[in-house]
Formats: sequence, structure tokens, C-alpha cells
Amino acid sequence: MDCHKINPKIESLNLFRNLFELKKHSLGPFLAVKNSGTEHLACQLIAHDWSEKCIDSASLLFIGSFKKSLRVYASLYLVSALLRGKSIQYLLTKLPFEAIRSSLFLGMNCFNFLLFFCLSRKFFGGISYWGSLLFNLPACFLSIIIERKQRRGLLALYLTNLAVETGFNMLVSRGKLTRVPNGEVLLFALATSAYSLLFKMKALDGSFSNLIKILVGASELPDTKKIDRKSRVVKYYGLMTVILNNAITQFNEMFLQHHNRHNRWHNALIDGFRNFEHRIERKLDSLSKCNKYRHEKCHHRYNCLIYSILGFLQRFLAGYGLQAVIKLFGSIGIILKKPNVILKILKNKENFQLGMFLGSFVFIFRGLSCLLRWLTNSHDKLHGLIAGFFAGWSMIFYKSSSIALYLNFKLFEILWMLGVKNNKLPLIRSFDSILYTISTAFVLWVALYEPHNIRKAYWRFLVKISDNKFAQVNRHILDVFGLKSSSIDK
Repeated sequence: MDCHKINPKIESLNLFRNLFELKKHSLGPFLAVKNSGTEHLACQLIAHDWSEKCIDSASLLFIGSFKKSLRVYASLYLVSALLRGKSIQYLLTKLPFEAIRSSLFLGMNCFNFLLFFCLSRKFFGGISYWGSLLFNLPACFLSIIIERKQRRGLLALYLTNLAVETGFNMLVSRGKLTRVPNGEVLLFALATSAYSLLFKMKALDGSFSNLIKILVGASELPDTKKIDRKSRVVKYYGLMTVILNNAITQFNEMFLQHHNRHNRWHNALIDGFRNFEHRIERKLDSLSKCNKYRHEKCHHRYNCLIYSILGFLQRFLAGYGLQAVIKLFGSIGIILKKPNVILKILKNKENFQLGMFLGSFVFIFRGLSCLLRWLTNSHDKLHGLIAGFFAGWSMIFYKSSSIALYLNFKLFEILWMLGVKNNKLPLIRSFDSILYTISTAFVLWVALYEPHNIRKAYWRFLVKISDNKFAQVNRHILDVFGLKSSSIDK
């Protein structure tokens, strides 16, 4: 290999400096063209070196992005449909069209982003720093209207979360702000405090209320009836048998056609699990010592100590299992080649971290709630504020700024809709589309000029979904704006 060979990016940088110069504009700095005849080279040298013409480059980007998106959405929607128990008719008719529509939305987002970047260059006569942000707005709006309305709110919430985190990173990199130790944990604790109060007030919608009910238990609602301890209804472990029974029944219906031998095996297995559950239940009953150590205002089945410990064990196992399953599915290709990787995945510390996070949250929430009922001799809704706040600090085991920010923005949405319901606040039509447009335009703009300030997982997503073309942007040229744009290449 020739040791004197010039790096193509450095070569294009020298060429660019001969053709353009950095100037000031009412919209801030921009790279102005010295000769109008070479103006079109700005796009090719910076944004799309895979093709000379802007429209051709955007079209190639769309094709690559659509193919990548279709793989992602097809598998994602299929898994989601199976978990929700959707029918075969839905899988064959509606699911393909939903996956194609979402893929078109994402592909057009890439297409519009590049095309409008090129249009901004033509409009300003060069590469305008702030001008490219303005031209991002219509690009993102024209994309989101393609997506289904049911998904726009979720996308808007996620991108707003990402935009706020990105903006914070930008301010930190400029020395305007400093990071607060465990700041994401504090944000999460404040959010869970408010959610717990709304949960006890029954002010949450069905899906969110059911999620919290599954997490902390229905016994934490003030008007819940006391659970009869002598009842043989398995409240805590019965779900395991129900899931297993349904799974085997479905398997028999699809493949085994109700052979007697398989039915006998099925019944014996389910009976064995049910007997195992009942033995656990009787053991817990004996440990609970009847109603001792359970306050009369507590509606749970066992005494307060068993109730709290049981919550920890269940949620720890659920968190560990969930994280392990996700990692196993994500590594299915590697597992087929190297089966011994399974043990390594099962021992991954992230599995234990998620388990500790969920287990500790429920243990602290239940323990504090019981303590407050003992101290106040009441089942007050305000107990949720205190229990929720301290339980939120369990995120120390599984820190995630994205979860913390998402829950806070979702909380803002819930409070706003409560205000709309009570005629205190206005309902803004198409607000989700507007929010998505602003947030996505900002995030993609930063990804172009300051990709080092974008969440790493999202940067990898952008590179993957653009068929690696987002990483091909010549950010060495954009370094003239003084933003260390090319640092992502290192």
C-alpha cells in the first residue's frame, strides 16, 4: 500500500476550503460558496459522496433505509402481535401493511432530511448552521403524517425525551451546565412519587393504572377489599400455571390435534405445578401466623413482612427473566453458532441489575406503605407520595436517563389531559405531530453537526437505519463551525 496515499476526507477538505469560506449571516455562521458554478459540490463533499445529484442521493438513501426499517418493524410488530395473542388473520392481513407503513415513514424521514439539507444549501448559497435546522422542520413534518396516528404520540414522547437529553449534553459540552450525580435517579423518584399518588386517587388511565397495579399490587388501592387468607385462590403463583396451561393448550391445538397421550401428559404436568403452588401457599400461610403483624388497614393476604419480601422475590425474578430473555433473543444468531454463550448471557450483570431495580422498588413501596398504615392507623392516598418517592431511589441499581425522562414527560401529558378533562386546559389538535416535528428536527440537526452529544444507542440506530450513510457524512469539513463534529469518527 502506498504510504503517501491521501485520506479522501482530508483531500475533500482541502478542495472544500478552496471553494468555500466561512461567513456570518443573520442566521449565524454559514459556509458560503466562492464560485456559484461549484455550489452543488458542497452537498456532495459533505452529505452524499455516494452520488453526485441530490435527488439521486436522497432516493438511494430512501431505498436503503426502507429495507433496513422493514426488517426492524416486521420483527418488532410480529413479536408484539404474538405477545398480545393476535389472530392469524391479523398476522396475515393487517400486520404486513402496518410494518410497510412504518417503514415508509422512517424511509421518508431519511429522504426528506437529506433533500431539505440540499435545499437549504441552495436557498442560503452555502451550508447554513441554523438554516439547516429550519429546513429540518418541514422535512420531519412531511414524514410523521405518513405514520399511523396511534403511534405518533409514542414517537413524539420518545423524541422529546431524546431532544431534552441531547440539549442537556450540548450545554454540558459547552460548560454551561454540570452533571448532577444520580440526577436521573432523582427525576425518576419524583415521577414515581406523583404516579403513586395518581394511582391511589384512581386518576390514571386504564393501561398505566394496570401496569402499576401489576407492579406494586392491587392491595395498595385504598378501596380494595381484604383478601381472604383462607381462600384457595392462588393470588401470587397461579399466573405461572395459567400461562403454562394456555401455552401447552395452544401447542396441542396447532400441532398435536388433541391426542389422548399428549392430553394425559398435559394434565399431569399442570396438576404437578398446581400442587407445587399450593404447597408454597400453605407454607406462606404458616409463616404469616394468621393475622399477626398485619394492620387492620392492610388489605394484602399475608402479614406485612411476608407481603414485602414476596414482592421483592417476584419482581426480582421477573426483572431478571425479562432482561435475560431480551438478551437471548438478541443473540440468537451467536447462540446457534456457539451454544455455550447462553450461560454467559444468563450470568450477565444487567439481568441482576434489572431484577434488583424492580424487586427493591416493590419491597420499599410495600414496606413503607405498611409502615405508614401502622403509624397513622389509616390507608391514606397521600401515603403514595412518600412510598413512591423513596421506592424510586431503587433506580440506583439500574440507572437510565431515558426511562426517567420518559416517565416525567408522560406524567406531564397525563396531568395536561386531566386538565383538559376538567375544562382547565385546552386540547391542542395534532400536538403529537407538532412535538415530533420540533424534537426530531432538533435531534437530527445535532446528529449532523454534533453527533458526540447524541445518545450512543440512538446514534447507532441512525447509522443502521440509514444503511451506514449517516456515518459517511464528511464531518471534518463541518469542524470549521468549531463544534468538534468529526470527533465521532475517533
